Amino acid sequence: MAKTGAVRSILKNKDNFQFDLRSSEKDGSRTTNVYDVFYENSNGTFTIAFDEENIYVAALNFSMGKIMSLTNDANMKKLAQYVLDHTN
Repeated sequence: MAKTGAVRSILKNKDNFQFDLRSSEKDGSRTTNVYDVFYENSNGTFTIAFDEENIYVAALNFSMGKIMSLTNDANMKKLAQYVLDHTN
């Protein structure tokens, strides 16, 4: 997977993006979920911290060594919301 535009690529190919909730911790009104993620030939972790109104942290760390987050990828919030909406 190319590093540039990785989150946009995942959003366009959601059927190839798999995630499994590894852990969930609640601290007051804020929840932090950690997922194991798989996309094409890469795997990694996705950490999302949120409450009922906002996503505060969304950090995707793939085995390729690049960390994508809210601060360096404009599409990260969309991907985080997609994962949260599809978490059982």
